[in-house]
Amino acid sequence: MKNIFPMFVLLLLTLTATSAHAVNIQEVTSNSGIKAWLVEDHKLPLISMHFAFRGGVEQDPVAKQGLANLTMNLLTEGAGPYDAAAFQQQLADHSVALNFEASRDALLGSIKTLTTDKEKAFELLHLALTAPRFDKNEVERVRNQQLAALRNQLGSPGWQVRYALFQRIFGSHPYGERRLGSTETLASLTRADIKAFAASHLARDNLMVSVAGDVTPKELAALLDQIFGDLPKDSKLEPISEVVWPQEPTIILVPREGTQTELLFAMPGPKREDPDWYAAEIANYILGGGGFSSRLMQDVREKKGLTYGISTGLSPMEHGAVIIGQAATDNAKTGQAWDIAEDTMHRFYQDGVTEKELESAKDYLTGALPLEMTSTDKISGVLIDLQLEYSGRDYLDRRNDLIRNVTTDDVERVIHRWFNPEGLTLGMVGRPEGVIPTKTEDPVHN
Repeated sequence: MKNIFPMFVLLLLTLTATSAHAVNIQEVTSNSGIKAWLVEDHKLPLISMHFAFRGGVEQDPVAKQGLANLTMNLLTEGAGPYDAAAFQQQLADHSVALNFEASRDALLGSIKTLTTDKEKAFELLHLALTAPRFDKNEVERVRNQQLAALRNQLGSPGWQVRYALFQRIFGSHPYGERRLGSTETLASLTRADIKAFAASHLARDNLMVSVAGDVTPKELAALLDQIFGDLPKDSKLEPISEVVWPQEPTIILVPREGTQTELLFAMPGPKREDPDWYAAEIANYILGGGGFSSRLMQDVREKKGLTYGISTGLSPMEHGAVIIGQAATDNAKTGQAWDIAEDTMHRFYQDGVTEKELESAKDYLTGALPLEMTSTDKISGVLIDLQLEYSGRDYLDRRNDLIRNVTTDDVERVIHRWFNPEGLTLGMVGRPEGVIPTKTEDPVHN
């Protein structure tokens, strides 16, 4: 359960603006060897910590899909001497915001606290990680919450088309599995499964920590051992293979009654550590990532009025990566909208980009990151993302130059490497006219 800071604290958070270039990231190492990145800031009595354990939803066994998500949601539902109600009351009494979630490739957590309440806040975090109760009644209650979220998900056309597309792209790879699981797999999960997952995945060897706010390196070193020192030294993660992209492009249809069609399309993309990453970011911004300035938005929506919106984005993962796009349109306009989108992507692939487009993309990308670092909470969140992406502590100092140094030749090389529309897979949900599917999938019902 998510606790909310008092309003005055939220106002203070929004007032702590920090330039990305002004951030001094220190590496702190505890006596037991636990490392953290720290941005020290004593202007306000606030501490924000983000942490992650490598290995996420893809670690779920096929027959136990939903396990990682259920486990993480239970970590704040009672720990140590506190049952669920008492634990939540402790968080509320001390204005502590503590959250956990399971994502692809990592298990994530965050905590925000006033400096005056840090002792209790970090005691509660330590208990949640090392002594979760997983009481029977809470397991059933949170399982039912997850089942309700699953039923809501099944009613979403966006989720249905995403699942069908990812099943085609990833096949039997764990990236094709369902974060919330199915009604069958959720029903099969036991308290023993949950305890075993926590014990084998929450460990020190796959842990990353970032902190921003009112704490010194010496204080943080002690806190790291206090919070995480009792975790197992080694995790027990299943090895995950690399994604093998399907050879044949496919157009998948999930039939659904209604007046509009949602489209989702994907191509192989670069991983975050790829040397062409920054050129790919620029290419994506020009094609479909730049909102109303992007080519797809201009051609499909602004000039023709055929879609409510169309965009693309880079989605890098540990064991594969995709360039993914989405759009929505009236059923009767689907064929025309997709023809224009394909034509735009073909011209992009063949003709490359202009100097004006290149400079506009650079201006946006170099200015966007500082807007993501306007509070201690956002700063620590960015730092944990950088660790998950294997970026160095000097990344913020280097980033703008890496973007500014990209040339039109670099972008055109990347376009020919990654943005060939002949290799894309298209998913549709609805009753589209004018696009003939090569494969039809029934909607998922459980």
